Amino acid sequence: MHTRFTELVGCEVPIQLAPMGTICTPELIAGVTSAGGMGMTSLPMAPAAAVAEMLDGVGSAAQGPFGFNVLIPFLDPEILDVAAPRCALVDFYHGDPDATVIERVHGHDTLAGWQVGSVDDANAAAEAGADVIVVRGTEGGGRMHGSRSLWPLLVEVLDEIDVPVIAAGGIAEGRGVAAALAAGAAGVRMGTRFVASSESGAHPAYKEAIVNASGGDTILTDAYRTMWPSDRADARVLRSALERAQTLPDDAPVGSMTIGPMTVDIPRYGVPPPTATTEGNVTAMAMYAGESVSSIDAIEPAAEVVRRIAADAEFHLRAPAQPERSPS
Repeated sequence: MHTRFTELVGCEVPIQLAPMGTICTPELIAGVTSAGGMGMTSLPMAPAAAVAEMLDGVGSAAQGPFGFNVLIPFLDPEILDVAAPRCALVDFYHGDPDATVIERVHGHDTLAGWQVGSVDDANAAAEAGADVIVVRGTEGGGRMHGSRSLWPLLVEVLDEIDVPVIAAGGIAEGRGVAAALAAGAAGVRMGTRFVASSESGAHPAYKEAIVNASGGDTILTDAYRTMWPSDRADARVLRSALERAQTLPDDAPVGSMTIGPMTVDIPRYGVPPPTATTEGNVTAMAMYAGESVSSIDAIEPAAEVVRRIAADAEFHLRAPAQPERSPS
């Protein structure tokens, strides 16, 4: 299970937690890293001082390498200077690859990555100096910056570049990990599976909704764009959340959540997902979820999830091919 990615970042298994803001609690990152995976986190819209404080807490909890994600629409260059010295990797998403920000991360002797949704962006990220490229398909939950499904896009990118590639989008079990590694990826990034983990910061109703959903219960929509500064607003959410939001009036908050010392009202179609501190009509909020919900049937400790999926992936990679059936 050692790959170019595990050797590069220093983790034991090629499974990376997707960065999901306050859903990625220090406890969740501790669980993932204790089982040999790599943790990731993010904190969009937060000032540099808050990012530094958060990452110091993560660093105290983590038992292996972790990284920080920056959404380009919320880019504050000062955050790179506090995040990079505290992380093994800083990666970027939802914007054109930019050599300037990659160089700024490299200036702290930290790895830099870029999450892409097209072959052109993958080539541009490699040319800009990215050490890792995350290829994201539309099967995944959350924000999109592309319109391609994972598997054909992954093959095309692997044919084009010689940078370690992480596959993301709709993977939540060992067969998917094995398929990505067999195709030539150096690892996988998983988000939805870890939303429904014991240590996740997601609201309990959000976790239960993922466990109870099937693959057809998610939908790509551009409705959740309030508080989002980019014109590209497609995101994959649970269909039930969108349907509930559509029944609500525009002129009243859907709910509120605590962010640090503040209580923030969340409007209908607001970007933040419901967390443990959220109150109100939680099931109408942005319950991001990938098509992998069909593989998730329980809320489990993150370390158990990593160990089971890694073992299952290794089993499928080692298993002999099924013999051909004789013609009837």
